[in-house]
Amino acid sequence: MQISVIVTCYNAHATLAAALTSVAVQSYPPSEIIIVDDGSTDDSVAIARSVMPAATIIEQANQGVSAARNKGLAHVNGDVIAFLDDDDVWHPTKLERQIRLLELHPHLDLIATRWSRTSPVPRQDLSIRWLSYRDLTLMNQFQTSTVLMRSQLAAEVGGFDSTLDTVEDWAFWIACAKKGTLAVLEQDLVLYRDSPDGVSKDLHRFWTTLERMIHTTDAMALLDASDRERIIAWHVQRMFVAALLQRDLSLLTKITFRGLRVSPIAQLHATRTLTIPFLTERLRRRREI
Repeated sequence: MQISVIVTCYNAHATLAAALTSVAVQSYPPSEIIIVDDGSTDDSVAIARSVMPAATIIEQANQGVSAARNKGLAHVNGDVIAFLDDDDVWHPTKLERQIRLLELHPHLDLIATRWSRTSPVPRQDLSIRWLSYRDLTLMNQFQTSTVLMRSQLAAEVGGFDSTLDTVEDWAFWIACAKKGTLAVLEQDLVLYRDSPDGVSKDLHRFWTTLERMIHTTDAMALLDASDRERIIAWHVQRMFVAALLQRDLSLLTKITFRGLRVSPIAQLHATRTLTIPFLTERLRRRREI
């Protein structure tokens, strides 16, 4: 299979070289590498040209990561597509393992991996966890740099929605789950490096965009009405816990008023089947650290 790698970057002087080097040393080398610079004001483009002289480098005015990824998608020629953010690093066998799984499971359209905040040390087995459309509506199951997907599925979905800043990748995976078969390889194969002040840490912004995704897009369209309300209750509850941990009274108030519009039956069901198991698992993991 021919792999197209899309690397997006923005002012990535400190991290881009390591990210690109991790692509260059893959045991299953990609057939093309497309680097989209989203209006950097530092030397990111020069670094990209130095580390990857054979790559296709596209420069655009700053429009955000979704627009940058879509620009890359418009130029791919490979059978499958891998994404890499400018501050993440792949394990040298990441693509090889994912390609092996696509070959083992011809009906599989998207295979992600797990990620770690320390250098990954993967095992030899190729155990995977299959994911349903409903699984994707519950939570964003993927970090973008872990994903390898068939180009045909990406073309059918049509790209990332740049109006859904902070959840645009999640909305894209939900759309993929409507049309294809998705799974996760239960191996840490990506070193994930996020910023403490990144958009995913801005709970107000995340909550606002999550609400927009739920209510103004067709992300939840395949759920029946009762299940949809239970999942909305789950999102209200988990966001309430997040806001509580941050002691954000303003956001707590917004979420509380939103929760009042969800039926008590749905709230109870979400608490029992989703929120309590989720919090219990989180506490267990914290104790193990």
